[in-house]
Amino acid sequence: LGITAKMVVGRFSNFLSNCLRKKDLTSDMMRKDLNRCLGLSDLTFLSIGGMIGSGLYVLTGTVAHNFAGGSIVLSYLFAAIASALSAFCYAEFAARIPVTGSAYQFTYLSVGEFWAFVIGWNVLLEHAVSVSAVAKSLSGYFDSLIGFKMKEYLVVHTPMPGGILASYPDFFAAGIVIIVTIIVATGVKFTSRFTTILAAVNLAILVLIFSTGMYLANINNWTTVRGGFFPHGFAGTISGASTLVFSYVGYEIVASVTEEAKNPNRDVPLALLISICVAALAYVGASAALTLMVPWYDIVISAPFPAAYAQRGWNWAKYVVSIGALAAMSTSIVTALVVVPRYVYAMASDGLIMPWFNTVNKTTGTPVIATVTTGIFCIVMALVFSLHSLVEFISIGQLLACSFVSFCVIKLRYEPNDAATHDNGTELQKVRPPSDTTIPNSTSMADSVVSPTDSLNDHCGIIKDSIMTSPFGEYFAWTLNFRPGVLPFYSLLLATLFGSVVSIMLLVGISHIKEAWFILLLVVFIFLSLFFLFFICMFTQDQTIKTYKVPFVPIIPFASIMVNIILMLKLQKLTWLRLAIWMAIGNLYAYYLY
Repeated sequence: LGITAKMVVGRFSNFLSNCLRKKDLTSDMMRKDLNRCLGLSDLTFLSIGGMIGSGLYVLTGTVAHNFAGGSIVLSYLFAAIASALSAFCYAEFAARIPVTGSAYQFTYLSVGEFWAFVIGWNVLLEHAVSVSAVAKSLSGYFDSLIGFKMKEYLVVHTPMPGGILASYPDFFAAGIVIIVTIIVATGVKFTSRFTTILAAVNLAILVLIFSTGMYLANINNWTTVRGGFFPHGFAGTISGASTLVFSYVGYEIVASVTEEAKNPNRDVPLALLISICVAALAYVGASAALTLMVPWYDIVISAPFPAAYAQRGWNWAKYVVSIGALAAMSTSIVTALVVVPRYVYAMASDGLIMPWFNTVNKTTGTPVIATVTTGIFCIVMALVFSLHSLVEFISIGQLLACSFVSFCVIKLRYEPNDAATHDNGTELQKVRPPSDTTIPNSTSMADSVVSPTDSLNDHCGIIKDSIMTSPFGEYFAWTLNFRPGVLPFYSLLLATLFGSVVSIMLLVGISHIKEAWFILLLVVFIFLSLFFLFFICMFTQDQTIKTYKVPFVPIIPFASIMVNIILMLKLQKLTWLRLAIWMAIGNLYAYYLY
């Protein structure tokens, strides 16, 4: 028993040690196993293809009918703002460290292996679920065009229980995933060309939807119908925004293929900016057209746009729009299947999942085993689960990842590091510490620099000289007793904690808003959050970054964190339950691995 207890304790200690370690940039961080072949247009259309499809044709009907009504246009705007704030942070990391893995890699570098595994594990599931959800929605669109012949046949001959599970196995959706898996496995360049063509078709159809929708618009559908513009209140609009964040997930796709970008320092930020602006215009215009054509309660969730035209007697438009829907959802499936294998590849390369997933095909330059395995997983979900149960899960992983990336931007900006990037952003050059310095394995960038005289970062993470030399400098002398970067990090933790408390109070306890104790607590927590955020601003930032940098740090990243937290709090309870189950599976697997 004593030996067994020692083994358990030792295993648990090893597990904790591995959870806390960070990735070392002196390792093979800048490996170039994947094919660097994507330009600005490739990245932009990959991003647009990933955005306009899953959101517009899968989520718009659900959100407009169940949550927001006509105010879905505001939901899309709020989701765009949240996504733009996060995209700024993604762009800084993607340009600074252009390797595959996106949020997973950024978190690994900043806060350690455990949280990197959490992010990678959830983003894997989220995008895999989105592949299955969009494939099932595409199948539903196609089936509606042929009078639901497939559904009628399969419900009779291959019935399933329903509920969380599907009412019948969707073999057409499974076939779509098989075809897309083959396309993605052929190489990212061919995949990019394929999505560019489909994205162009989709944009043309969107112009048609907006113009015809405005022609058929009835303003009464926003004003005098049951519930008006906010049928479920403003809370419904925010709930809709929390779901629609996934509509802008294209920037995750761009960040995931930066290792395959020719010039990530320039092209990644531009691609993100262009694609989010285009997607926001498309979403707002199309959702406005839909909710003005028909009342929100008459929207058909499975095929909102074709059904809306059919209700207005424009049957020809129903078929044209369905072509755009099929093209858009096809690109969405393709881009999501680009992301998942690269997350699997990055995690396998770091030893967090089975190592054989990091095998790269020498001819196509793609992680072929990870791609095929992902495709099989998505096929099973498309066959077994219902569209409703899949859609409910697809936002929380992205919101969680965005929050961590924004957090990491602030953390790394205020701590010394030993990594700088060349002007072209394609590789890292090492700023070596002095020879008598020992760098332990699995250290972070902050831990690698220990000599303030040999680095451009010699004043990073300490109180600004202007403050120390001011009449108030003596009040900040105590900060010099801490290692550079420590105080900004803990201040960030406290600012986030108090900001989260404020968000919870506003969303959960809003009924007490007129009570004095509630207002007093709210003011105190707001003051504490802003105080620690302001305290961060008193420290010097990393000046060695030569690539794209998020402006107005820490304000913009912190705003991103708060917006994402608010949106997460508005998600459904079942979404959190599914997250807890998936995380339990991941933690058990990680413990067994270690």
